[in-house]
Amino acid sequence: MRSSRPGTERPPPLDWQHPPFHRCEKPVLLLYGLFATPRIVDVLTQRFRRRGYCAFSIDLGGLFGRFNSAPIEELAVLVSNQVDRIRRHHGLECLDIVGHSQGGLIGRYYVQKLNGERYVSNLVTLGTPHRGTPWAYLGRLVQPVIPSVPQMVPNSQFLRECTDGSFPGGVKMTSIFSRADLICPPSSCRLDAELRPHLKNVEIPSGGHFDLLFRNDIFMVVERELQSVQERQSNTPWRRAGSRLRQVFGARRCARFIERAHR
Repeated sequence: MRSSRPGTERPPPLDWQHPPFHRCEKPVLLLYGLFATPRIVDVLTQRFRRRGYCAFSIDLGGLFGRFNSAPIEELAVLVSNQVDRIRRHHGLECLDIVGHSQGGLIGRYYVQKLNGERYVSNLVTLGTPHRGTPWAYLGRLVQPVIPSVPQMVPNSQFLRECTDGSFPGGVKMTSIFSRADLICPPSSCRLDAELRPHLKNVEIPSGGHFDLLFRNDIFMVVERELQSVQERQSNTPWRRAGSRLRQVFGARRCARFIERAHR
């Protein structure tokens, strides 16, 4: 059983089947969870695109080159590299991330530890074990093959390094979880949002772990959270200036300008 590792193999191809980003103000990256493949976010992707989003996903590799299983830090590096590539190619200032289960931890590590806060406006997690899940204790037996499972054990070193208090205040993080989720119950997913306005918890009364990806009513909750940030940012002077620059100079020239401005 072979586990692919970001940085040691050719980067997995991006999903380019979506409208050009320079024609869309709502780019969103979808990240899937442990043992899953990119196909699991197909329904979510199509719903986003029907609503006018530029939704795309990344093949995270893993067991047999397909099933996501690599360490979360390595996957976050892969996400970082691909986000930079997308931004340069399409002239993006920033994007949103929606992550399911472990995918939410990948997105969180990118934002919190790899300077992703510069390029992410909103992180929405679906059934993500921010506090760890008891099911991960079973994964200690397969740690050599699936090293990311012990990282999701409650109070693991990985989770202790990603505290809610140190999460960047400029990025809104929303944890959406279900009361009926047996894999990642509310106690596993709830953020310490008290006195932290950029953190938010949304509890869904019903639905299992994978229903979070497929139910339309839950998708509407996700979109509502994304829009709450987009509406606030759309009226900022920098965002208005960025839109004007893209119209006058084109997406790629604007991307180079934005990149220099961040340095």
